[in-house]
Amino acid sequence: MRGWARLAAAMAVVVTLCMCGALPVFAAPDAGVTAPDIEARRQALLQSMLQDPSNLDVAFEYASLSSQVGDYEAAISTLERMLIFAPNTARLQLELGILYYKLGSYEVARSYFAQVVSNPSVPQEVAAKVRLYLQQLAIEAEPPAFAGSIFSGIRWESNANSAPATQSITLNGLDFTLDSQSVAAPDWSAVNIGTLHYGYDLKNQGDRIEFDFLTYNANYFNLTDINLNFFEATLGPSFNLKRIGIEKSRFYVYGIGDEVLLGNDQYFAAGGGGLRFLSFAAPRSALDLRLETRVRQFTNTNDRPTNTLRDGAQTRFGGSYSYYLAPGVVLIVQGYAQLRMPMWASMPISKSARLPASPGRSPTRLPLPGGIPGHCRSAPAVSTAPTTILTRPSIRSTPKSTRPSGAARRC
Repeated sequence: MRGWARLAAAMAVVVTLCMCGALPVFAAPDAGVTAPDIEARRQALLQSMLQDPSNLDVAFEYASLSSQVGDYEAAISTLERMLIFAPNTARLQLELGILYYKLGSYEVARSYFAQVVSNPSVPQEVAAKVRLYLQQLAIEAEPPAFAGSIFSGIRWESNANSAPATQSITLNGLDFTLDSQSVAAPDWSAVNIGTLHYGYDLKNQGDRIEFDFLTYNANYFNLTDINLNFFEATLGPSFNLKRIGIEKSRFYVYGIGDEVLLGNDQYFAAGGGGLRFLSFAAPRSALDLRLETRVRQFTNTNDRPTNTLRDGAQTRFGGSYSYYLAPGVVLIVQGYAQLRMPMWASMPISKSARLPASPGRSPTRLPLPGGIPGHCRSAPAVSTAPTTILTRPSIRSTPKSTRPSGAARRC
């Protein structure tokens, strides 16, 4: 390895001009009010509640002060007792949902928020902000022990092989003429993406064993030599970081296994490991950081006889930050840095692939859905003739008047 070859960062930002305020919560303490003053007031209110349990104003002030000092349990018990005297009160349900959310009791919080949004008398702006909490709950809540997803579709591309539009190209200042079958060609493809997750609870402060499987398949109707089939499995423990004072965060250690087929032939297999830090500690935010290393073993084929020159390790560090501006509107910033050898191809976890070319093929790029860019880099040998026709399996130099011949497979 010769150091960091390049820093590749992809920025995807979705923003809205409408900024949302905070949800209604208990009022913050007045400036200059000390903790002993608040505690003394709480004790006085507690005595008042014992004497007159039906006084909701006293009870609500006590719950507010308890929330301010972090005594969420006392605030919750008070508000739930108030619901007995004032059932279906949206404000009480809202405050209870927020308090249970802060405690990490997501299912109870979700039930209270659902009651708020189903109440027709609740203002729309309040209901919209409660839905923002529900959206955050959807990603913060513990995942089910077993989960899976499948996406399938049919795609048409006007330039499926991302080849040049014309046969005439210039490389290193020299003119070349591509074979007629090496230019842009349209095609249909069937795209399938599948995920599978299983988590085993270790009964140890929230620690789990996590297994994940990912598959991406793009199969073309005519250009079968660019079919891509990617399979990846990861397995390892994840640790709840609350034990060291980091709330709503997990640390993952896992092994990685990859298998990649290109043109229905094995392209490479890889094994390695990774570290991941996932946190929802900041309000309305998610931070996801990964460090992964793979050792890849490429396979030579008739079309790609020098694939094994790409063997070696690949290390990649990436991360993303998401901020939930409003229900369905998320600000996302992401990027990565990669350490690789000069001749390596890139196959990162974000489902991107760099596809090689056989000798004599022109550099072309293959765009794939779901953030999967492909890239072919195989520079043809430079001839001193003024014009060169690129064919497979070799490069043949001819005068400019010569027409291309032979069949060059598309990259």
